Amino acid sequence: MSQDKENFLTNMKLIYQHGVSHSKANSKLHRLLAIHNCHYVVEQIVREKARDITFRKALHEIGFEVIIKEINNKQPIPDYNRLLELNKLRNSAEHLYIIPDIDTVRFYTKLTEDFLKWSFDKYFSIDYNLLSFENRIYDVPIRKVMLIAKISIEKGDLIQASNKMYEGLGAFKFMWFRYLSDPRVMGLEYSKDSMKITFTNLLADLAFKIILGEDMPTLKKILSIGTDFYQTKEGVVVSSNYSPLLFESKDRAQEDYDEILNIILTYQDRVPMWREE
Repeated sequence: MSQDKENFLTNMKLIYQHGVSHSKANSKLHRLLAIHNCHYVVEQIVREKARDITFRKALHEIGFEVIIKEINNKQPIPDYNRLLELNKLRNSAEHLYIIPDIDTVRFYTKLTEDFLKWSFDKYFSIDYNLLSFENRIYDVPIRKVMLIAKISIEKGDLIQASNKMYEGLGAFKFMWFRYLSDPRVMGLEYSKDSMKITFTNLLADLAFKIILGEDMPTLKKILSIGTDFYQTKEGVVVSSNYSPLLFESKDRAQEDYDEILNIILTYQDRVPMWREE
């Protein structure tokens, strides 16, 4: 497979994962974006496959339903009628602002994953599960610990997996924190009763809430990591404190890993500096 084709398929998988993330929230905006992302990747895969078929018009002049019908005639597509319904849902959501309920959104999110796994295999001869997102992590140390976490899950070492994936999330948080906060207010704090907050954390938390206000699962995950500036002999540094989870199964570990990986890939472009070593 060419590098361009692999990049295309990896991007489709990543866009789908963003849709999965949106499907975990019940706001209208998130439901709209989940349906949009799911339909987008289905349409792009279908249009890519359509390059192997001769049409009377250029592909950009032909609608989704016409193209997928022609492809289905040549090779039946699982849940073909459901994919047509996904197209109608997307049109209603984007053009009429008729947003499906959360159960419907999650049903079609799972349906899209099934289609991607099937089409990657049948159309491109590649295993969907083997396309790696980790190589798309900009920060090299974070990439390394996430790969260790992934391998640890496969081996069943869930303690090591948890330690490494939260090390990755902790590193991502302190890189972002360093950009959003300001060490010049280090040492200033506000106290009332038993509550105490540093001004460095106050600045960062406000920024996180503004950036992630429409993504509450990610905001909750990010704020669960304690982060602040610290004075050392070498100067001011940032450090994160976190408590890795104890997973009861590989599936639960994989679910948390996927959530953390998705956070990193979705928001890493918001952080303008990354480490190469």
